[in-house]
Amino acid sequence: MNQYQNVEKIFEDFRPYLDSYWVYVVGIILGILTAIRSYMGGSECPSNQRIDGKIVLITGASSGIGKETAIELGRRGGRIILAVKNTVSGNKVAEKIRSISNGKAEVKCVDLSSLKSVQNLVKNLEVDRIDILINNAGIAFHPFEKTEEGFEMHFATNYLGHFLLTQLLLPKLKKSDQGRIINLSARAHMLSSINLDDLNQEQKFTARGAFAQSKLALVLMTIYMSSLLKDNTKITINAVDPGLVRGTGNTRRSPISSTYLMKTIMQPWMWLLLKNPVEGAQTSIYLAVSPDLVNQTGKYFSDCELKTPSENAENDYLSKELYEKSMALIQPYMSLKNSNLSS
Repeated sequence: MNQYQNVEKIFEDFRPYLDSYWVYVVGIILGILTAIRSYMGGSECPSNQRIDGKIVLITGASSGIGKETAIELGRRGGRIILAVKNTVSGNKVAEKIRSISNGKAEVKCVDLSSLKSVQNLVKNLEVDRIDILINNAGIAFHPFEKTEEGFEMHFATNYLGHFLLTQLLLPKLKKSDQGRIINLSARAHMLSSINLDDLNQEQKFTARGAFAQSKLALVLMTIYMSSLLKDNTKITINAVDPGLVRGTGNTRRSPISSTYLMKTIMQPWMWLLLKNPVEGAQTSIYLAVSPDLVNQTGKYFSDCELKTPSENAENDYLSKELYEKSMALIQPYMSLKNSNLSS
């Protein structure tokens, strides 16, 4: 039997299956799943712009979205400072950045929940300028806990630590040709409001509510600071919604990870409906590199497109009051010279 006959026999053996309707049903189902996965993956960064020589500081870059953002910006020629809590994982990311593009990458230890740690990070930076600051680090579903400095853990890690870091780095950002600040918020901010008299949510705490409040605070900070910066600096500040992203570690305390059975059931749905970290990093990368955004500030982006944030996020009174209260909270840690907006 020659090769042609072998192929013909195989085809004949499969003919009953090919004539069955279920083949078409499976094909349609696979097509639908592929379309859903593609849609949920979001947009890819549309810019191929390189950032050779630019200095990028990114928090939380040892895993998840931050890791993928750091790697891609390193591939595009950036000098990456990975400000991380887990320096072992951070060093692995730095090694990868160096290997893929001969790029420069260094690791600095910081705990964003500690204002003292943030202050020490900035004191120990050995660069005279920062071109791009990406406030990426964050936690979710953390039980109620206060930091040593007395702040609720989500509020401190996701917002207040980044607020202090941004204020302390403003002098270095002003030395850039066009400094960029990128704050990673989340769609959850749309479900939140802020009680300025109970920022620690001690009266009514839920982990979901605390996370959402911290992400709303980042958008309020973005919009208010843009108005302060645009008149006398070239610094832009924008907020990002990376979408729902799996593989970040933030779901380990969530209900979907509460039991082995629940995790097993949810894994296929998470694959289908949630972005992976590479997909989640695309909008941050876009805001960091695109020359088209040089004059865009105080905006909210998702899937590499301009979007409208929540009504609370655009509340001028709330943004001003939160900013002033935040400045008062971080004042004991503003010991670096010329480290505020008035400098």
